[in-house]
This record gives sequence, C-alpha cells and structure tokens, in this order.
Amino acid sequence: MKTSRESSLCLTPTPASTGGQIPKFGTLIPNRVFVGGISSDTSENELKFFFSAYGPVKDCKIILDRGGISKSYGFVTFENQEDAERILKKEFENLIFKERKLNVGPAIRKQQAFTKLCGQLK
Repeated sequence: MKTSRESSLCLTPTPASTGGQIPKFGTLIPNRVFVGGISSDTSENELKFFFSAYGPVKDCKIILDRGGISKSYGFVTFENQEDAERILKKEFENLIFKERKLNVGPAIRKQQAFTKLCGQLK
C-alpha cells in the first residue's frame, strides 16, 4: 500500500501549477545547461565559441548516437553558476545559432532509482 508521501512523490505537476514549466525529477547539475535544437553539422568547438559570448565555458558536449551522428542536443558547462543562470533566465528566448533557435534549459541528471520506485508504486 502506498503512503501519502510516496504518492505525492510520483505525481506529475501540471504546467499551470508550475508556471508553464514541468519540473523533471533528478539532480540539478551546477554550472551546466542543456542545449537542444543544435544543427547536426555543429562541432563542440563551434558551440563552445558561441556560448563563450555569455561567459567562460569550461566544457561542451554534443550527444551522439551509436553511429556517431549528432542527436541535436548537448550540454554546456560554464566556469561559474552565475553565467549558467543568466542564460536560463534572460537569454534563453533569443538564442539563435546557425539559423536555428536553441532550446536551453537546466541540466538535470536523471535518477533511475526514483523512476523505478514510481513505476512500482502505481
């Protein structure tokens, strides 16, 4: 039997209750932002150069499939949290790179144990 605490952990919030954004479960990764909508011909160096206009970039990673083809998303890690937060709060609506609008959001490490727990409780 589920306890009330267990049930509340697995509820999916509605967009209206979260200001239009649905939070994802997991751990927020400091200094790092998720970047979606990357052109498939973009290199990590190009992406790093683009985001360096917003602050010093420590690392940049574009996610590839097993065949080495870009999955059109990646992660940019800034030297400090302030630059990452500024991108998320102020600049995310206006980021155009290679004639494509980038989808920028917080980088969240998924917690598989939590997902499995929720599946077992339903």
